Amino acid sequence: MPHPQGSNGNPVYVALNFDEVYEFVGQSGVNFRSTTDENMVARRGHAGDGVTPVIVLEGERNVHGRVCSSCWGHQTSCTGERISQAIVGLDNAANA
Repeated sequence: MPHPQGSNGNPVYVALNFDEVYEFVGQSGVNFRSTTDENMVARRGHAGDGVTPVIVLEGERNVHGRVCSSCWGHQTSCTGERISQAIVGLDNAANA
């Protein structure tokens, strides 16, 4: 089941909630830098169920993960991907 019960990771500080950042990402996506200084792109998408909104976090060479409202603000996504360096960078860009 995609994105079932939130993440397993420790919380990380983010200023904005998932809905605010999802709105910031918009239909066209947005470029930002991760906390590890990697160029990244955030795009809107859906989890495997085709319904749950997610933000897809694309790095310079691969997709770092997908984050939904349940795992936003945690080190690890619902599906086990390490996302903290990307979501903190995206949150900073959205809150600038």
